Amino acid sequence: MFRKRQRTAVRVAVVGLVGTGALALAGLVGGGAASADPLTCTAANGHNVIRTDGQGGCGAKAGPGSTARAEDHSRGGTAVASSNTGGNATAINLQPGTTALSGAVSGGTGYSVTTGPGGLAITQARQGGTSLAVAGWGGTAYSGEYGAQCTGSFAAAIDSNTGQACIGSGGIWLSTPRPQ
Repeated sequence: MFRKRQRTAVRVAVVGLVGTGALALAGLVGGGAASADPLTCTAANGHNVIRTDGQGGCGAKAGPGSTARAEDHSRGGTAVASSNTGGNATAINLQPGTTALSGAVSGGTGYSVTTGPGGLAITQARQGGTSLAVAGWGGTAYSGEYGAQCTGSFAAAIDSNTGQACIGSGGIWLSTPRPQ
């Protein structure tokens, strides 16, 4: 019983850290290098939208009963969102040279955000769960079927279906224990 409480407490702490990190980054980096009008792609119910401008681009594809939104605020990176079977996917790229990819199926909700050059954020939300990935300078964040994985300079991720989460910067990393 104590071990179960301890595991739950660790997960709650990591979720809090990931949320705090994501909000702090969004507040600090949100409009810094962003263009006045981002490339925005929005799709719903079987539609597909692709836009490019110079070095930047976005794409959104949504199956029946689904929504997808992708935004490239840098005009020098990529944001792609794809959803199906009631999923909701959002991908937001804030800096040049980064990629935000978000997928959602079966009622899942995915959020991918890149905040620094060289970042890669990938989510694969499914079965009504939520997946969040935030990648900063040279960071890679993954959240999906295989849990949460973070590498590089800054990354944070959480997947509600697996209960996995991670956050880190440089040499300091926190993550939930992997199932054996």
